[in-house]
Amino acid sequence: MPILTKNIRNVAIVGQQGSGKTTLTEAILYRTGAISKMGSTKDGSTVTDYDRLEKERGFTINPSLVYTTWKDKKINLIDTPGFPDLIEKVRSILKVVEISLMLLSPDTISGSEIRRVYSYSEKEKLSYLIFLNKIEGGEMNFSAVLEQIKKQLNLNPLPLTYPFVKDKKVVGIIDLIRMKGIVYTQGEGREEDIPEELISTVTDFREKLMESVAETDDQLIEKYLENGDLTEEEIKQGLKEGILSGKLIPLLTGSALSGMGVDVLLDILVDFFPSPDWRGSVKGMLPGKEDEQVERKVDSSQPLCAQVFFTLSEMHLGEVSFIKVFSGNLSSGSSVYNAGKNEDEKIGQIYLMRGNKREETPQLVAGDMGALTKLKSAETGDTFSTRDNPVVLPRVEFPETNTFIALKPKNEKDEQRLSTVLARLAKVDPLLKVEVDKESGQTILSGMGEVHLELVIDRIKKDFNIDVETEEPEIPYRETITASSEAQGKYKRQSGGRGQYGDVWLRIKPLPRGEGFKFVDEIKGGVVPARFIPSVEKGVREAMKKGNLAGYPMVDMEVTLFDGSYHSVDSSDIAFQIAASMGLRKAVDMANPILLEPIMELEVEVPSDCLGDVNGDLSSRRGKILEVQPLGGRERIKANVPLSELRNYSTTLRSITQGRGSFTQRFSHYERVPDEIAQKIISQRKSKKES
Repeated sequence: MPILTKNIRNVAIVGQQGSGKTTLTEAILYRTGAISKMGSTKDGSTVTDYDRLEKERGFTINPSLVYTTWKDKKINLIDTPGFPDLIEKVRSILKVVEISLMLLSPDTISGSEIRRVYSYSEKEKLSYLIFLNKIEGGEMNFSAVLEQIKKQLNLNPLPLTYPFVKDKKVVGIIDLIRMKGIVYTQGEGREEDIPEELISTVTDFREKLMESVAETDDQLIEKYLENGDLTEEEIKQGLKEGILSGKLIPLLTGSALSGMGVDVLLDILVDFFPSPDWRGSVKGMLPGKEDEQVERKVDSSQPLCAQVFFTLSEMHLGEVSFIKVFSGNLSSGSSVYNAGKNEDEKIGQIYLMRGNKREETPQLVAGDMGALTKLKSAETGDTFSTRDNPVVLPRVEFPETNTFIALKPKNEKDEQRLSTVLARLAKVDPLLKVEVDKESGQTILSGMGEVHLELVIDRIKKDFNIDVETEEPEIPYRETITASSEAQGKYKRQSGGRGQYGDVWLRIKPLPRGEGFKFVDEIKGGVVPARFIPSVEKGVREAMKKGNLAGYPMVDMEVTLFDGSYHSVDSSDIAFQIAASMGLRKAVDMANPILLEPIMELEVEVPSDCLGDVNGDLSSRRGKILEVQPLGGRERIKANVPLSELRNYSTTLRSITQGRGSFTQRFSHYERVPDEIAQKIISQRKSKKES
C-alpha cells in the first residue's frame, strides 16, 4: 500500500563539521531498525559516508539520502556536508524538505557555517529543531550553552529535554513535557525519577516551556494565567501549533554516539513536525514565461511536479538523480516532460535510498523522495511535469566561487579525457566551475576553497586515472593610458606589381575606469575613404589585444581617427589595419601607459575575537577595509583586495579563525598597480616570453 503524503517527514540534518550529523543519521537508522549495527565515521563504515574520499577524509562530501520508518511514518533523512568549503551544497537540500534539524555540540556553536545554514533554513521558511549533541562528555552548564546559542544564532530555542546528571556524569535526559527522567544503557532508555537536586532547575525550565506554549493559543494562555499549570496534552497541543507557525524552535539534548535521546527526537519529529502538505503549494512559472506564475498544490491528485535536487556520479552506475515529488505521482515506466529543456524523459526504475544501497519502488507520491538513474539529459534543478500541465520551479542560486587553480594533464594525450571528466564532475557539483581562459589558454578550476579543489583533483587522479599537474592561474591584468597623445601610422610596401599603402593619424585619450573602448571617426573631405574606416577600427582593436607594456589587453581609451591619406591603387583593408595598429602603438608609448589589476570585493564573516588578526592579514594583502558590521559576537568585514593577493586565502582564514570564518568574493573593478609591483610584473612577463 503506497505511503500517504501526511505520513511523510522530510528532514535535512544540518550543521558544521564535527557536530555529529553522520553519526546521528546512523543512530536514527539503528534505533528505527533500518540497520542492525551502528557504523563509525572513524573506520568509514557508516551508511551515508560511503564514498572513497569521505572514508579517507573522515567528513561528508556529498548529501546522502536515506529513509526509515517510525510509528508508521516514513522519514526521509538527508545527511548534509558541514565542511566550510562544501556547506553551500545544503542550499538545494533545504529547498525540498520541510524540517531543518540543526545539529549543535557545545564546541560547534560559534562557527560561521551553522549561522549560514540557519539563515538558509529561515529563507525557505522551514520548521526548525535543534539537537544539542555530545552532552555525554561530563557535567555541563546547560544554561550557559543556551545563552551561547541565543547569542550566536540570534534565536530563542525552547528546551524540551534537560541533561540528566548523576554523580557529575550525564547518564540520560529529562523529558520536560512528561517530567520524567530517562537513563540510557547501550542506546536503550528506562524511566527514572528526577533526582532531588535537579527538581528545582528542571521545574524552572518546565515553567518556561508552559509559558511559551501557552502564548500560542488564547485559550491556553487564559488557562495558564488562571491555574499556573497546563496538562501534558495541552502542552503538546500548544507545542505543535507553535512549531507549525514558526513561533517555537524546540531544542533537544542527547548523544548520537551513545543513542541517548534519539528515541525522543524521533517521537518529536513524527508527532509535532509537518508533513509535506504543510507547504500547501509550490510556485513555479510557465516555460519561457517568467511573468506567468503557476501554483501546484502538494497533493497526489494534482498534475505532476517534481524536481531534481542533487545529482551524484557513481563509477558503476553513472549519474544518479535525486528527486522530490511536489505534486502528482511519479511512476516507473512513465514519460515526463522536462519543461526547462523542452524534452521528454523516460522514467526507468525508481529507487528508495539508504546511502549506496537501493530499493526499487514502483511509485513516489506527492511529498516523497527517491532516486533515478540513466536519465537522458536531466540536471540538478530541472523540473519534471507533463506537457499538458507544464511548470518550471526556481533553481537554487549558489554563491560565486572564491578559489582558483589552473589544471593540465601531464600527458598531452589525456587532454580530451580530462576535458570530459571535468565536464562530468562540474555537472554533479554545483559549487565547481570549469572554464578555459581565452587569454592564457589555461583550464581554470574554481571552487569554494583549497580543500574543495583538492578533493576534485584527488578524484581525477584516483577515480579516473588521469595524472594532472596544477599551476597558479594567470592574473588578468589590463593596460591603459593616463594622458592624451597623437601619432601617425603609415604602412607602405612596394615589391613589384601592386603595393600596399595606408596612412592614418590617431588621437587617443583615457576614458573613466570601466568605460572600455570608444572609436571616433572625424575624417573630413574623404582623406581616408569611408570604405577603409572599419578597417582602421579593426586594426586598432587588434592592437589593443596586446598592450605595449607587458602584452595585456588595453582598455578604457578613446581613439579618434582625424587624418590620413590613401593611394587610389595600393590602398587596401589590410594596409589600413596595419597602419592603424602602428599608429596606436606609437600613440600609446607617448600617453604614459600603466598596468591595471583586478580588485575583488570580499565579504568576510569572523568571530569578534579574530577581527584584528583578519584585518591585519587583509591589509598585508594590500586590502582596503570598507566597512565592519557587528553581528552579535561576530563581525562582517567588507574589503577590496587585489586578486593577485588572494592566493591561499581560504586556508589562511581558516587558520586565523580556527575554522570559524567564512568569505565570499566577487569582481569589483580594475585599479592601477603600484609602480614597483608593476615593474616586477612587466619584467617577469618579458622574461617568460623570451624563454
